[in-house]
Amino acid sequence: MNKNQIRLGVNQDMNVKKLEYLTPLIESEMAKDKLRGMSVRVIQNNKCVFDKHYGSDKPDSIYRIFSMTKPITSVAIMILYERGQIDLLDPISKYIPAFKNQTVVDPHMGSVPAKAEVTIQQCLNMTSGMVYPSQNHIAGRYMMELSNKIKERIAAGEKISTLEWCSMIAKVPLAFEPGEHWFYSVSADVLGGVVEVVSGMKFGAFLKKEILEPLDMRDTGFYADLGDKANRLATMYMWRNEEGQLTEADRDALENFDCFTAVYGTSYEAGGSGLCSTMEDYSHFALMLLHEGVYDGKQILSRKTIDFMTTNQLKPEQRKDIWFDSALGYTYSNLFRILDQKAEGATNGSYLEFGWDGLTGNYFMVDPEEDLIMLYFQQIKEGADQSLRRKMRQIVYSAISLQGS
Repeated sequence: MNKNQIRLGVNQDMNVKKLEYLTPLIESEMAKDKLRGMSVRVIQNNKCVFDKHYGSDKPDSIYRIFSMTKPITSVAIMILYERGQIDLLDPISKYIPAFKNQTVVDPHMGSVPAKAEVTIQQCLNMTSGMVYPSQNHIAGRYMMELSNKIKERIAAGEKISTLEWCSMIAKVPLAFEPGEHWFYSVSADVLGGVVEVVSGMKFGAFLKKEILEPLDMRDTGFYADLGDKANRLATMYMWRNEEGQLTEADRDALENFDCFTAVYGTSYEAGGSGLCSTMEDYSHFALMLLHEGVYDGKQILSRKTIDFMTTNQLKPEQRKDIWFDSALGYTYSNLFRILDQKAEGATNGSYLEFGWDGLTGNYFMVDPEEDLIMLYFQQIKEGADQSLRRKMRQIVYSAISLQGS
């Protein structure tokens, strides 16, 4: 981790001894076979004050970060925003014409024409009306049909580009009128297509040039780009019984994640879930966010843009739609969660702490008030234990002390 960055302001120090409570907590989960590998890092005042790897995970392990791709996609969009190349109120159809004349699910008529077009800002805030594949609602079933068709085409050896894939998503009826509700969806994947059109580059190439290389994220990329590094992928686990005890996930289990997550190499590059990364690399990304867009003297975004990105973007009625256990107490903005209700989240954390997590349990938070970053990576198909996550946060925040260690 780079030690040369300075953040202005008065901050508390860390009582490092208190952080050691993390180890028995994690080891107790491993003893119950609820964890077999995990990496945890805590950074405060530009110092890495806790950095441990448990079980099968190693310091250089590469993790499929799934939805922790989304904040990186948000930064990519904001780079274009700062250059005046996009307007957040632009309709997506301005860049991907297939999004013109979309339809919305109607339980009586199948689908009807949408009253308005989906905008870039709505995609950033998950208020677009798009969904992920699911059997639990009508729009999700439409998306599931598309997912199955894409899987079949990929299995037959077809190469589907990011833009072709986005254009297919555009033909799936929306769950609701754009802007009406909050609903977690493929919106970030569509933003990857917007980046391609505006930049004239493949999404992955843009990320590499504008974000990954400047941040020294040398081991971060899409699965198909890992090459010889693929042997460093952290082992993926899955539950073998209802108690959550684990076994290694086989190929069939991995493929059942869905075609919208890049578990194996794909020809499209997913802005919502496709990247792989390491604890070290993602620390650099988190440090850039903490230091208002700057890492090691390199400015990725401006202070004002970071402030905008981490300011609530949801109306009260939209915020009520957030249903994730991992987002209790949080609102949402630009593909980040933002803490605004401590009691609801049962947290001793700071207001406006922000971050996101990933399908298999990966997690990061950035707390500007305490100059604090916490990351943990794991690879469990069914995701994180939210109670364990809350306990880890409780320990980290309890270690903030005037006296330090």
